[in-house]
Amino acid sequence: MSNLAACDYSEAMQRVGGDLTLLSQVLVIFLDEMPKMKDAIRKNAEEGNSRLLWNESHKMKGAAGHFGGAELVHILEQIEACAKKDDFPAVIGLLSSLTQAAERFKACVSQWQNTPGNTVIV
Repeated sequence: MSNLAACDYSEAMQRVGGDLTLLSQVLVIFLDEMPKMKDAIRKNAEEGNSRLLWNESHKMKGAAGHFGGAELVHILEQIEACAKKDDFPAVIGLLSSLTQAAERFKACVSQWQNTPGNTVIV
């Protein structure tokens, strides 16, 4: 388990200008897209497609960053670096860490529903 934040409500709220409705909307989209992104990362690593691997990991990294997902961002930065070096075995080795971090992220954002005064729908 990482010492990096799985998510950060304050950072996420700051990025959406305090708009809970907007935060809820983009979070639902990201949670829906996250499994597809992870699958694309795995597929492109297995197929040795460094350009698409980098693109997918970069897209997921950017989205996770909007929610203060420092742990996901860190792992995805490693995957991006491996993609640039065509180090596909290293990416395959990082996939379990990516999955675990994604699960911690989902658990973290699910707690936002329980934040006093919060109406984030997850």
